[in-house]
Amino acid sequence: MSTQYDRHTAAAGFSSRRRRLLAGGMAAGSALLLPGLGAGRAQAQGAAYPGSKPIELVVPGGPGAGTDVVARVAAKGLAEHLAHNVVVKNMPGAAGIIGAQAVARADPDGHTLLFAITGTHTVNQFLYPDLPYNPEKDFAPVSLVCKYNNVLVVRPDFEAQTFQDLIALVRANPGKYFYGITANGSSSHLATELLKSEAKLTMPGVPYRSASAAVGDFLGGQFPVLMDTVINQLPHIRAGKVIALATTGAERSPVLPDVPTIAESGFPGIVAIGWGGIMAPAGTSPAAVQALNQAVRQTLASPAFDNLKLGGLETQYTTPDEMAAFIAQESAKWGRLVKAGNIKPS
Repeated sequence: MSTQYDRHTAAAGFSSRRRRLLAGGMAAGSALLLPGLGAGRAQAQGAAYPGSKPIELVVPGGPGAGTDVVARVAAKGLAEHLAHNVVVKNMPGAAGIIGAQAVARADPDGHTLLFAITGTHTVNQFLYPDLPYNPEKDFAPVSLVCKYNNVLVVRPDFEAQTFQDLIALVRANPGKYFYGITANGSSSHLATELLKSEAKLTMPGVPYRSASAAVGDFLGGQFPVLMDTVINQLPHIRAGKVIALATTGAERSPVLPDVPTIAESGFPGIVAIGWGGIMAPAGTSPAAVQALNQAVRQTLASPAFDNLKLGGLETQYTTPDEMAAFIAQESAKWGRLVKAGNIKPS
């Protein structure tokens, strides 16, 4: 099973060093994660999750991709701190719609959860008029788990080697340069469209079926500019294969402290991050939501995500209400951009 996992992570652009760090304790495909030693601690403290059947955590993407890797660490933490078996179920396809719809229609008994992402809950509702679920009414927020910072990169042979030079070059040559879209409607795609809007740039985007395909063509010289997650691009940045011009968070990335943000580079209105977090079906009992929330809090306070943080992941705990408020704010921002830019599904 580890061979299968390595193959998928390689396709997603993870470095061999990070694969070695992550290999322990994670398997490919749908896997049953046992509570292990943490079960005894949780039971001794009186923690009891409702029911006896395993918790199913639906991941709206394939095994081995970045979201799947993060979700598996979260699932292992839930299993430990709830003293309950957790099954990770990959349901890729249709920009996350298949997995999100399945959870929206599941029994709200606390045993079916979604690892929600930017697309499923802040973007799809504006891209797909017939979305088969309501991202607000059909789900009960539990907690955010992580945020994905994006980074704007160019190849070392490109004539613009700083953010300011890139803006000047593209402005002077409208329509000459284009960028690769790692996933239509992703935070990296919308971050680029937001930059184009704010900076008055004419730079067409070419959609790819996957981030790995876009990165492959970018490194191969098919196009000069790429916006991608820090966690995907960090190995290439450290290897000198690409040059990082700016990141899209409100603050500088902890793993790229010398790279300025777009916000501090003349465009203070541009803050564009992706995120991942736990959702339950609407109607899930407040007691179950609270137990899940505390398990996420304990997981994020532990060393569980330390290896992924070294690779560029930024973790984030929230209360259910804070998660709901965050998603509402993000939805409003991206909804305006999708409509103004007339962005359509690829």
